[in-house]
Amino acid sequence: MRKTRNSNIELLRIISMLFITLHHFSLWAQGGRSDYLIAHNHLWSAFWSLFYLPLGDIGVYIFVMISGFYLGIKNISIKQSVKKTLKVYAEVYFYSILFLILALNWQSPVKTNKLWQSVMPITFNQYWFVSGYVVLMLLVPFINQAVNKLTKRQFAYLLTVLVVICGIFPLINNTIASQTVGLGILITAYLFGTFIAKFIHRNNWNYLIGLSLFVVNTIIIYIIMYYQIILTKDRFTNIYTGIFALLSAWGLFLIFINLKPVFHVIFNQVARHMFAVYLITQNIFVLKQLWSNFHFKQIHDLTKLNLYGLGTVLLIMLGCYLIDIVRSAIFKLISLIAKKSENP
Repeated sequence: MRKTRNSNIELLRIISMLFITLHHFSLWAQGGRSDYLIAHNHLWSAFWSLFYLPLGDIGVYIFVMISGFYLGIKNISIKQSVKKTLKVYAEVYFYSILFLILALNWQSPVKTNKLWQSVMPITFNQYWFVSGYVVLMLLVPFINQAVNKLTKRQFAYLLTVLVVICGIFPLINNTIASQTVGLGILITAYLFGTFIAKFIHRNNWNYLIGLSLFVVNTIIIYIIMYYQIILTKDRFTNIYTGIFALLSAWGLFLIFINLKPVFHVIFNQVARHMFAVYLITQNIFVLKQLWSNFHFKQIHDLTKLNLYGLGTVLLIMLGCYLIDIVRSAIFKLISLIAKKSENP
């Protein structure tokens, strides 16, 4: 019988991308509003206008944990690692070149730095997350071998060390091991997913632990974020990254992994295209133009604003999903043609 992925985890992948895109709604579509509110000392309103901001890092960590959950317990060869990396790179390159071509037709001239970022998106770090994720995938064979024989206690010790140096140190501006959004924290999230796959079994106790971790750490994030806005008069707070977001993500992962395994073809189908949501919405030629359409300046009720934002993000994700279906069909066609040319 063909093994199918647990749809609970695939639904969590969709939720992780929803969190990331909601974060970008607050950051890019509502950044100007929050700056205005802060400048006029309407700090509570500024906080609500940035309501989705902390969700981004939780979403990123969940997305990487899922990779660790699926890949961390496998014996991945260097060849398999390179193949997976090239598959990711092909998708990145497709959208990078697609939007470069559209930009060359719609706006002229294209700035040199954007040209290089489009032609070599990983080398010139067009997407920080993609660059980090590609490096992580190349390291996976060695990471997996390094942790394969660890006992649960040894693994827990490793995670504790990584949480301190990659999850706490960056919050006090110590970036010796990682920035708040850097390779170190992605490796840490990957190993959290691996730890769950190796040692966590489905039971009510683990579900309650996950619920507590998610609720408590998310509340802490929002409380500290609010007081940082008050103290710094700045929307670019960093407390929602690091250990609190990591533990919140781990808690949410524990909740979903302890649900009864199910299979829903729709969830699994949609989840396969979620990476494209990030690649499209964060493309250097799309980002500002996209979010400039969703400032919602005419809306002053911030609760309504955030509801509009949620609806907007869901529609954007649907649009990206449909676009990526076309991209996937093109890749399958190219693969089919290549196979036929090899075997005439």
